[in-house]
Amino acid sequence: MEDQRRGNLSLIVTGLLMSLGIAIGGYYIGRAIERFKTHDRTVVVRGLSEKVVRADLAVWALTLKNTGMDLNVIEAKTGKDVQLVLEFLEKNGFKKEEIVVGSEKVFDKTTREYGDQKDLDNRFIVEVGFSVRTNNVDLVYEGPKKMGVLIGQGLIISGNQYYYYTRFKELRPQMIEESTKSARFAAEQFAKDSGSKIGSIRTAHQGAFSITGRDNYNEGHDYDETTSIEKNIRVVSTVTFSLQ
Repeated sequence: MEDQRRGNLSLIVTGLLMSLGIAIGGYYIGRAIERFKTHDRTVVVRGLSEKVVRADLAVWALTLKNTGMDLNVIEAKTGKDVQLVLEFLEKNGFKKEEIVVGSEKVFDKTTREYGDQKDLDNRFIVEVGFSVRTNNVDLVYEGPKKMGVLIGQGLIISGNQYYYYTRFKELRPQMIEESTKSARFAAEQFAKDSGSKIGSIRTAHQGAFSITGRDNYNEGHDYDETTSIEKNIRVVSTVTFSLQ
């Protein structure tokens, strides 16, 4: 009988110890899950910085062309035409040091591997390129409107204008800072609405800068946009904040 009592007591004590162990283990497991969930609470937001700037450098690329059967005659006319173009540019406000005259190019249709060899009325083509590089952007913008003067003098001339913003590197740090602040503001609004508090930054990713024409609403990454004087510079940062 005594042995039976001792056995029952041993079973009771063992059961109590097991129950206590399970309870203690469950407490610590619960605390671990709670910490994991709290630690894993995050919000991902995007911040934007956008600026409109004006080009501070312009390049006007011009091409003068003459054609004919007699190369000597064509080259003589081309020499005179080059002088007319230089006079036109200087008269319209461009400085001599801003103008670069390219080398003369001569094309002979009879040397072409492909093409109609019968169409040789203008066998030779002579081209001369001009590059006008200036910080006076308005002169380049207005220039094409005045080219009728040259055309009226019998010149065959065409051109393209390119506009650049050269101080982008100066804006870059400021815009990154602004986009990060914008992201934090968005996160704080979210936290306020959800009854939370914003903690530290977990991760941050800066998107690519895009430079587009001011009135170009396409979402491209046209970093080398050169057709517009007024340009829109834009960057989006994606930031992950912890929530408390």
